[in-house]
Amino acid sequence: MNRLYPLVLEHRLPGPVRYGISAGIMVACAVLQMALQMQTGVPGYFLLLPGVFLSGLIFDRGAGIFAAIIAVGVGAYISSAGGFGLNFLATNSLFAITAAGTAIVAEFQRAELRRVMLADKTKAVLLQEMAHRTKNNLAILSGMIRLEARHGGPQVAPALEATARRLQVMAEVYDHLSLKEDSRSVNMRYFLTEVVEKVFQSLAPSGPVAFKVLCDDIDLPNSHALAIGMIANELVTNALKYAFPGDRPGNVVVSLSKGDGIELSASDNGIGLQASTDPGGLGSRIVQLLAQQLDGEIAYERLDPGLRVRVRAHPR
Repeated sequence: MNRLYPLVLEHRLPGPVRYGISAGIMVACAVLQMALQMQTGVPGYFLLLPGVFLSGLIFDRGAGIFAAIIAVGVGAYISSAGGFGLNFLATNSLFAITAAGTAIVAEFQRAELRRVMLADKTKAVLLQEMAHRTKNNLAILSGMIRLEARHGGPQVAPALEATARRLQVMAEVYDHLSLKEDSRSVNMRYFLTEVVEKVFQSLAPSGPVAFKVLCDDIDLPNSHALAIGMIANELVTNALKYAFPGDRPGNVVVSLSKGDGIELSASDNGIGLQASTDPGGLGSRIVQLLAQQLDGEIAYERLDPGLRVRVRAHPR
């Protein structure tokens, strides 16, 4: 629909150009019609009507009527070989009425298409405004929680800071919304990179810890993108909090790929899991719930050194 918008609504071609293009369309239709007549030996008019309709649809009623006049002239020329009797007059009169009706129908169709596309464009603007306001509201709420964390005690400050980071991930989704023809989607390459950058900026690891984001050029619906972003936020947060104690150097690699489903992985070369069981903290439970939301599963792989967490999802 958005591709038709400039073609139907935004062209500002002068009258001679519009009529010249309409004439070109009708010449092409006439050539096809006469070639078909030469092959079959049967005169006809039906290939002329699409040219009339197309001219009226793309430009305006005047171009449609102009194309109809050309079509009537071509039809008269094609049928003139049989003489100029009553059959000639009846056939061409009927075709003239049909061509004029086609031009009028094209005008009505153009008006309806214009109305639908204007409504679609208005809807897109409203959705963008709603996304912008939602992002601002979430960012304000995240800032308020961070302010509370600074003035809270040592027991509640980490929990408030983690909540603020989760809200910030939600806010970032709306920065990456791109309105498509039928849905809103997020480009995951830029979104995931920004999520990981924000986690590193927020936690500021004491040691020289680097990160890398490997992501295919993937567009996901905003609800799936939000879940993937929050999972990445939790996995990177856990890596920075527990994998590199003290000033231990290291790196964190986050990757996202799409095949039969979606696979998100976060790996580090830190101290790894010390126990034989999988993690069971709040962040891990949040990851588990988000993976279930995407019909996914989580796998923990112990590296030497470090840990890799894979989330394989098949969102519906």
